[in-house]
Amino acid sequence: MARSQCLLLGSLLLNACMPGPSTDDAEAVEMIVAGPVLSERSDWASLLADSSVTGTFVLWEPDSGHLQASDTSRARRAFLPASTFKVFNSLVALQTGAVSDEHEIIPWDGIHRRSPDWNEDQDMTQAIARSTVWWYQEVARRAGEAQMQFWLDTVDYGNQVMGDSIHLFWLQGGLRITPLEQIGFMEALHDEILPFDQRHQRTVKRILPGDSTAHWKLQGKSGWAVRVDDEYGWYVGWVERGQRTAYFATNIAIRSMDDVRKRYTVSRALLQRNGWIDPPGP
Repeated sequence: MARSQCLLLGSLLLNACMPGPSTDDAEAVEMIVAGPVLSERSDWASLLADSSVTGTFVLWEPDSGHLQASDTSRARRAFLPASTFKVFNSLVALQTGAVSDEHEIIPWDGIHRRSPDWNEDQDMTQAIARSTVWWYQEVARRAGEAQMQFWLDTVDYGNQVMGDSIHLFWLQGGLRITPLEQIGFMEALHDEILPFDQRHQRTVKRILPGDSTAHWKLQGKSGWAVRVDDEYGWYVGWVERGQRTAYFATNIAIRSMDDVRKRYTVSRALLQRNGWIDPPGP
């Protein structure tokens, strides 16, 4: 590798790296430093409880060094990434040439699925915005098991377990990732220090769904694990305000369609409470 990577190991966020030797036959030396202490916010937990939500909201603010969660135990628990894996899958698809770029159209296979906007030809820009499952299953098949496992290991993504189902392992297989690890991955993508080509990281950042005003920009990816007994949902990403950036991960139990919406509303409420986004206008 040409440079060291800031990655999440266990529950410690590594927030400093030093470049290693630059000679052709030398690998980069990674400087691992102790990350910030994860602290629990009872007031955040109260907001989730008042919203009838069971789960955790984690916020990492590098400028202040604050790493906080409404439930620190759940922040360290590992879950299927579900559709949040589409961020990683996009990077692998571009890096391996499974698609030539974010505009390459993959033809719809003609199978009608539950979301009407899945049932047509589409490119990566559309597929990540619509969270089109079949599209990402196809590019995973194109990349292949060997390349997918290589990149899971190289990035140190979650527990790196792919198993023998190239098109399902992030939906119902053995792959697991914690909310803290989600934050570490999103921070590395934002800073463009993942071991993928920088141009591919910039592409995925550009097409990541989000919202913005003149004062802030929010980007992230949702997920919903529906092929498990106890369903849960994700919303992970970052918010930029001025020259500062914060990273967040929300993981909540899904018991009703109302909980699906709360992945976003709870996240935005807590980002608003902490001054990262503004209240909605009148």
